[in-house]
Amino acid sequence: MPNAGRGCVRSRLSEDEAAEERRLWADYYDAVVRALDIMRLEGTAQAAATRIIAEAAAASQAITRIKEIRGIN
Repeated sequence: MPNAGRGCVRSRLSEDEAAEERRLWADYYDAVVRALDIMRLEGTAQAAATRIIAEAAAASQAITRIKEIRGIN
């Protein structure tokens, strides 16, 4: 079974969940843009790397929560 253990992806969300998901997508995209801007403007030297990692963590947290809302394991 290809989907064994994966659960069902939720296609319907409550209004609150839908609003949260929209905010999370905005948070995700903003964090990715900030990380790319840091890399473009400052490179990836140690001083910038800490901030890049923080932005990557913020993006990861947003995606993790979106997956929870959607029922994706």
